[in-house]
Amino acid sequence: MAKTSANSPLNSLRGKIRVAAIIFAAVIAIYRLITYLIVSLIAEDPLYTIFLPFVFVILAVVAFGWWLSNEIVRPIEKVSLLAKSFERGLPTTPPKSSGAAETDELLQTLYRISQQTHKLVGAMDDVANGK
Repeated sequence: MAKTSANSPLNSLRGKIRVAAIIFAAVIAIYRLITYLIVSLIAEDPLYTIFLPFVFVILAVVAFGWWLSNEIVRPIEKVSLLAKSFERGLPTTPPKSSGAAETDELLQTLYRISQQTHKLVGAMDDVANGK
């Protein structure tokens, strides 16, 4: 995957969704026109010239929704896995990038909180042991 600049709209989940929605709207318009023209050349019945492109558009929307949901869920799953490992007290390092600026910031914050908690527990152990 190509690197994006800090100000790129593809650097955040909100930007990815907005860009994807704009591209999808354009693709649907072009796709609808092309399928209408193809079907109207093949079938003369108006039912088919309306129904078949509609079915194709529904399939395209379902495929797009599947892709977009994965784009949103993957970074959140990474944050969730990191939080669960911190909950178990396992010393881990956060992934380099989750794919979205918001979740990357959250990963770093969770990691810093975990590090501070481990230091605090270590200091409490030292005090309890008389060190």
